[in-house]
Amino acid sequence: TEVRARQVKESNSALGIDCLHKGTNDMKQQHVIETLIGKKQQISLATQVVKMILKIDDIRRPGETEE
Repeated sequence: TEVRARQVKESNSALGIDCLHKGTNDMKQQHVIETLIGKKQQISLATQVVKMILKIDDIRRPGETEE
């Protein structure tokens, strides 16, 4: 992607997308920090939610009548 190419070219891993139009793409300057632990927890939670949805689908199959 463009952002990744700029990160490599400028040797700045803190470059991101300026969604708030603050005039800089440097996330450190915008005080945007997301930890690896936070990312792992988000992915873990999303996985758990998907598993719960799939279990509900197994319990209640289409075509079954409600009681």
